[in-house]
Amino acid sequence: MAHDAIVPEPTGLETLLFCEMTRPTPMNNFLGRNRSATYLFLGLLLLLAPAAGCSLVATGLWVVNPNDVDAKYEGLEKQRVAVLCQPNTALAMQYYGVDREIAKAVRKKLREHVKDIELVSQNEIIDWLDEHQLKSLGEFGKAMDADLVVSIDVDAFKLYQGKNMLQGTAAAEVEIYNVKEDQIEYTLDPIDTIYPPENGIPFNLAHQKSEEKRFRYKFVNVLADQISRNFYSHDSRESLKLDRFYSE
Repeated sequence: MAHDAIVPEPTGLETLLFCEMTRPTPMNNFLGRNRSATYLFLGLLLLLAPAAGCSLVATGLWVVNPNDVDAKYEGLEKQRVAVLCQPNTALAMQYYGVDREIAKAVRKKLREHVKDIELVSQNEIIDWLDEHQLKSLGEFGKAMDADLVVSIDVDAFKLYQGKNMLQGTAAAEVEIYNVKEDQIEYTLDPIDTIYPPENGIPFNLAHQKSEEKRFRYKFVNVLADQISRNFYSHDSRESLKLDRFYSE
């Protein structure tokens, strides 16, 4: 199992380097596309290392390739994958449709970040579930003509902390089912999500429904990101920012 790399937080000159190198300027876009320019940049970092310290080099390496956390499971690449989300009965009644929202958000992330993945469409999955009782992942996977099933069991999901604060909490278990081998191929560590992580967000009772709708969208996407990022390399700092201040 891959271990998350520890990258020092940039300070002083490192902060200046980080800010300048991550701004979407023509030069930075060029550096990102041009391998020779990237090597030159790394060479300059090595020359500066004795004077500036190793943390500057680490920051520079992060700028060139910010995906410092490896995927925990890389087997979704070049596979036909069905994403199935199942809440318990109480959750399905209280938060109607949340299973489809989570599955849709996870599919979107996988489509964006996993190379050559083929995803079973949400409509195809919904149509089958409307006409069949789910008895096994094997039967479902074969019906979807899938190689793998990403099975998401949502054990807990709520949007409120007390009566006057919006703060999402969720717990989920995620398994990868291999249809051909008829077995669970990989199980993620349990997903426990709190958003925002420190404090809830007060809301206006006069606009409770609209504010809840906006918050629910954000929280579902935070949960989906925490699930899907296990399947591709990603930037730990961007993930930390999203977990605290989700925006699109």
